[in-house]
Formats: sequence, structure tokens, C-alpha cells
Amino acid sequence: MTREPGYDEAAVPPTRFAGAMRFLRYSVISLITVPVGYTLLVLARARWNVNAGLLNLAVGTVLTPPSFVLYRLVVWRDHPRDRLHAEILQFWLSVVAGAMCSSLLIAFVDELAPRTPWLIVLAGLAGQGIVFVARFLWLDRVTFAPATDGTSDPAAP
Repeated sequence: MTREPGYDEAAVPPTRFAGAMRFLRYSVISLITVPVGYTLLVLARARWNVNAGLLNLAVGTVLTPPSFVLYRLVVWRDHPRDRLHAEILQFWLSVVAGAMCSSLLIAFVDELAPRTPWLIVLAGLAGQGIVFVARFLWLDRVTFAPATDGTSDPAAP
């Protein structure tokens, strides 16, 4: 492959593959948070006779703060910390969207086949899978997007 005259490989910004690397880290962290969440869901469902869709919302609520910290430290670790409250709110809203989608599918499956943990987990994974990429894009391009106008808030006018 030929390069333009004067092309300097060292001058290529280090952010060239930054988005792909953030998505990889996001996916790896999900390999931790998702099994923890579903383990808690299955244990809670075995203990309490409550629809698994409702339990999924409860588990998601409990796990949101530690998940935020983990994603913030690993995925968006280089982002300035000047908008922490807005980041937490947007992260929580994205979690709620995923939890609602997965909870609806879980509640439906739990009504059709109660006491079938593997189907409950499968339904939850399908629901979260629907939201997975959209959630990353929202967090990456809106919540943790670099400011473009000199302010620290990408949503600022």
C-alpha cells in the first residue's frame, strides 16, 4: 500500500482506533457484569415467588452503582470527571432501557414457563442484546463524548 508523500505514521492521532478499543473494553466488562446480574436474578427467583421480570429490575437497580464505577474506570477512563452527575444519570437511564427491555421478555417467559431459570436468562440476554450496541453508542457518543465547543458539556448549546 502506497502512502501520500509526506505521510507520517507517527502523526496519526492515537484516537484512530479508540472507539473500537472502548467497545472491546465495554464488551469485556459486560462479560463480568451480566453473569453477576443473572446469577443474582436466578438466586432471587429461587428464593422469592415474584415474577422474574420484576426481580430483574430490582437486581439492575442494585447493580447500577458498582457497574457505573466499573465502566467509568475501565471503558471511559480518560474522560474528564467534570460532569459526574450527568454521566451517572445518563448511565442509569441507559441501564433502565436495557432492564426494561430484558424485564419485559423475562416476565413474558416466566409466565409461560415458570421455574425455568435457563429460559429466564436466555430471555434476559435477548432483551439486553437488543439494547447492547445502542447503549454503547449513546454512552460513547453522548454521555462521554468530548466537548466540541470548549465546554465540558457536549449537550451544551
